[in-house]
Amino acid sequence: MRREDLAALTAACAKCGTCRTVCTLYPERKAEIAVARGKVVLVEAAASGLDGDAEALQEALSDCLLCGRCERACPNQVAVEEIVMKGRGDLAEELGIPAWKQVVFGKVMPSAGGKDAARAAAAASQKLFLRKVPTESGLHYRFPSAFGQSGRTVPALPGKSFLGSLPRGEAVRGEVLLFVGCVFDHVFPRVGRAAYETLRLSEKGIAVLRDAPCCGLPALVAGDRPSALRCVEENVRRLSEASPERIVFPCGSCLVMFRRNMLSLLPKEHPLYGDAVRVADRCEDYASFLLETGVLSRLPAPREGERPGRIGYHDPCHLSGTLGRGGEGREVLRRAVGDSFGEMKGADLCCGYGGTFNIRDYPTSAKIGQNKVSVAAEGGTAVIATACSGCILQMRDMAARTDPSLRVVHIAELVFQAFSSR
Repeated sequence: MRREDLAALTAACAKCGTCRTVCTLYPERKAEIAVARGKVVLVEAAASGLDGDAEALQEALSDCLLCGRCERACPNQVAVEEIVMKGRGDLAEELGIPAWKQVVFGKVMPSAGGKDAARAAAAASQKLFLRKVPTESGLHYRFPSAFGQSGRTVPALPGKSFLGSLPRGEAVRGEVLLFVGCVFDHVFPRVGRAAYETLRLSEKGIAVLRDAPCCGLPALVAGDRPSALRCVEENVRRLSEASPERIVFPCGSCLVMFRRNMLSLLPKEHPLYGDAVRVADRCEDYASFLLETGVLSRLPAPREGERPGRIGYHDPCHLSGTLGRGGEGREVLRRAVGDSFGEMKGADLCCGYGGTFNIRDYPTSAKIGQNKVSVAAEGGTAVIATACSGCILQMRDMAARTDPSLRVVHIAELVFQAFSSR
């Protein structure tokens, strides 16, 4: 492990235990190793040479949702997420990366063609091997028990991506650039379409970044820094060449990668560092863009007769927590659906997705997620709206498992619906 870098980061931890009071995972594990304080102690021991069990440390650092709650609550502002991600990266270099991760992060996600091929293959296999489960959020497929996925459901994959549906000459140039993201392009193209059409109502020129690699966050949190760096470098080059005034993100996790995490991969001496800083400064979330450009002022009054409070807002950990953008999504919903919006019970509870954590320990991820959607439904919420691709994937799965009548949508879908129906 890179001892100097990690020692400087862990030295700020006072071992006070505040992290344990807010940790999403601690109620499930009931173990000190699950919380930030325990992980910091292990990293310190490894960095100082007192503990050479790299496999055990890798397991401990992998057992984290990276929700950031410990970091935000920490009185010393210990950079827990950075410690965990650096540790995962160092250990991946030392111990290697599993073959499936090498394929997904190193071959598929950096390549537009690779993502298209993966979606098409997965869509075909769903129809052959999985069972259909109709839900209010759309058709899902459930894994049979023989697959060892404990009831996991996945959304029905489309035959064509959002970007694939755009005519060749459309949305090529504009002062505002939409970074759709992998999930809203390939898994939920309706979200990509809704975001694009509503951004156009700003009367600004809207371009869409085509053939883009993944933002790099999934690879980064999995410890695959080389693959994450490839994605970051390509995105920075292309966004610098396009030179938009603003770059808008429907997904809070993609946004946090650009606003915060990508600079951890590009030291100041890197030739793209200056470009990366300029790109990061132009990135903003979807809801903020709508509010700043006055798009929602064109909406007529919301329809009357809807049940008050039936639509709630889920706070994504990265968007609302890390970036402090929680009020904007709520304000968009107030303007778009009126009294149908109400503060949701358990709005700030983590959904339990955590990227590859959901694959690594699906039973625990599902337990946290089922609690999330159950608390919301018990509080009277019928539609959960949010602005993060991972949260939507997780909560639609949880709704399909527990209450198929519960809808989970992106706020852009509700805004688009509001404009289309009035």
